[in-house]
Amino acid sequence: MMLFLTILVFILILGLLVFFHEAGHFLVAKLVGIKVLEFAFGFPPRLFKKKKGETVYSVNALPLGGFVKLLGEEKQSNDPRSFNKKSVSARLLVSVAGVLMNLVFAWLLISIGFMVGMTPLVSDAKDLGGRQEPMIIVAETLPDAPAQKAGIKSAMVLEQGKASGEIVEFNSAKDLQNFTAKYQGKEVVIVARSLEDKNTMEYILTLGAGSAPLGISMIESAKVRLGFFPALYHGGRETIATTEVIIKFIGGFFKTLFTQGELPSEGSGPVGMYVITSQAVKMGFSFVIQLTALISINLAIFNILPFPALDGGRMMFLAIEGIFRRRIIQEKVENIIHTIGFAVLIVLLLAITYRDIVNLI
Repeated sequence: MMLFLTILVFILILGLLVFFHEAGHFLVAKLVGIKVLEFAFGFPPRLFKKKKGETVYSVNALPLGGFVKLLGEEKQSNDPRSFNKKSVSARLLVSVAGVLMNLVFAWLLISIGFMVGMTPLVSDAKDLGGRQEPMIIVAETLPDAPAQKAGIKSAMVLEQGKASGEIVEFNSAKDLQNFTAKYQGKEVVIVARSLEDKNTMEYILTLGAGSAPLGISMIESAKVRLGFFPALYHGGRETIATTEVIIKFIGGFFKTLFTQGELPSEGSGPVGMYVITSQAVKMGFSFVIQLTALISINLAIFNILPFPALDGGRMMFLAIEGIFRRRIIQEKVENIIHTIGFAVLIVLLLAITYRDIVNLI
């Protein structure tokens, strides 16, 4: 059941991200008067299509992307509604629309998360106000440690500790650390629950000694619930702050890749994304929202990079045309450059996917 749910959520996340990104290109193209030949989800081979008006809507077999095919984008056309007949500013607007839509989608997701109750992505929960529920989340249990032997697992919330008639509420990491330090080597009861429900269980165990008597690594956070307008406001701020963090991350990724010739361990391909999705599904709805927002922002930043085949690469060629007020790179040459860029991206994706599979074995 969990496997089926994970696959379903994984496909849904990819579908929503692709849809919103390509919908940005589609809507702005229509707005500036460009003829849209095809709106496609996924990459060929094509599974089915339906033509409505002047546009073909298609679903393809590989759900790792999508595209909007515009008249005059790849081949010159004399039609006044073709992409190549529009001004540079109009074409730039169409090119950047997918990136902007992904950021807007992330903002909406984070805002919804704060409305239903969610831990902040990068901000300190204390700065957001609203209704707050402190949480001490188990990130990992150490092998053969007291927590693992007792049945405590990752993604559980630790709520209380009981020992010698004393009951301690775990409202902070310090509360848990003080409790486990005080009762080292003694039998205690830890009250915990999974993230996706409110049902608690009691785990009887004997604490160890040293710096980690319980034998876990933990995350100190708080679930924040806000009203509609505060959620939109803080959702916007959280989107901007998260975008800044991801820009630094992607910059570091490519710096390591090009200066050291190594594939950084932090990046994930489809396999890695599936594993992370599986973890998010186990942790609950708000974490799925967080994951989708993070991927959406990542997709936006990655797509804006000035690399051939990406939106940023196409914008780079348009910017050159705008500066010189004419096309100085032949259409055929530009298409070849984009094709090479796409091939390089596929190789990079395959390398990351191979690394993710090896790590799973």
